[in-house]
Amino acid sequence: MRLLKKIVEKFPPNQNKDTYLLITGDIIDNWDPAKNAWKRQYKLAEESLRVFKSKVFLVPGNHDYGFGGFGFSKECAEYFDDPFLPATGERHKFRTKWPFHTILDDGSGNKVLLIGLNSCSMTASPLDLAKGEIGEKQRARLDEILNDPANKGIPRIVFLHHIPHRRAEGIGMSLKDYKELMVIVSNRVNALTFGHEGATKNPEEKKAKAAHLPIRPMRIRRAAYRGIKYYLDANTSVQELSCYHIKVEGGTVSAELVKL
Repeated sequence: MRLLKKIVEKFPPNQNKDTYLLITGDIIDNWDPAKNAWKRQYKLAEESLRVFKSKVFLVPGNHDYGFGGFGFSKECAEYFDDPFLPATGERHKFRTKWPFHTILDDGSGNKVLLIGLNSCSMTASPLDLAKGEIGEKQRARLDEILNDPANKGIPRIVFLHHIPHRRAEGIGMSLKDYKELMVIVSNRVNALTFGHEGATKNPEEKKAKAAHLPIRPMRIRRAAYRGIKYYLDANTSVQELSCYHIKVEGGTVSAELVKL
């Protein structure tokens, strides 16, 4: 809530017609063992995001799909698609492992193609832990979207939850088919945005080193690796009260880190 309030202050949704919020998963925490606690968390998330209704785009994270981020719950996945997503103004069935995509157009020549991927593995095996997988069907459809002549020349932003370009540092947290994904998006998208491997403590605190999960402070990554200008890792956005501001203008994509 602190982060969302800061974002509202910096980018008032009602005053910024062509500004949208992208969330890269793990909307809820889902550690509470109490019965239906995850539903109460979704309700809180729904209330928190109400101010952004129809101006927010979300993809699921492993915590949204399973208890404590491990394994997979069909009930949680179905609830994410309906009723949670419609309450935010987004309608998509992520549990089908079909990419979400839309073109945002400000009416004055600036367009951007947004593509949201479900990177959750969606298997009940305890060996999968918090791993992710795009899957062959979803990768094939992503390739079709990027090849579509109707999307030619339009800047592209792909957002997902798991780390797309390398193995995760945490045990059992990698995207299984990240190499196959990178073959498809290389030289074809302007920005990859993701989260996962979140920190349990403020990364600016010395005690953060004692956290069990890797901590990667937010920063702009502009290595143009594989022909992609921006890798926007939002894994500590809540702890750092930060976000990335992605701007699309005149066919050019730029990004900056905003401390809120």
